[in-house]
Amino acid sequence: MLASNFNKVGELNMDLSKESSQSSNEDIKLIKLIVKQDNTVMSNGKVYDDDELLTMLRLAMKEAQQYAIILTAKDDVTYQRYLSLMSFLKTNKIDNISIGIKDEVKK
Repeated sequence: MLASNFNKVGELNMDLSKESSQSSNEDIKLIKLIVKQDNTVMSNGKVYDDDELLTMLRLAMKEAQQYAIILTAKDDVTYQRYLSLMSFLKTNKIDNISIGIKDEVKK
């Protein structure tokens, strides 16, 4: 015969009040970067080379407790350029990188 023991594994009480479950856009700083083929990146209308980009990102990350980097690309950017930039950022300990996709509606 088969015997089983059914015990309660455990319970976790969670307080899901409005204060703890709400978030706002102010909590997370979004850093939008547009990757360009000429080894530069544009953010907020300014163009940065790799060294300038690292400086700008580190300053922005210091100012915000939480941040997210969103990478988008110009139409002529190769996958190699895109992946090289992602690798460069990871190597320099810049994380929380997301890929942005343009939603183009053709009329």
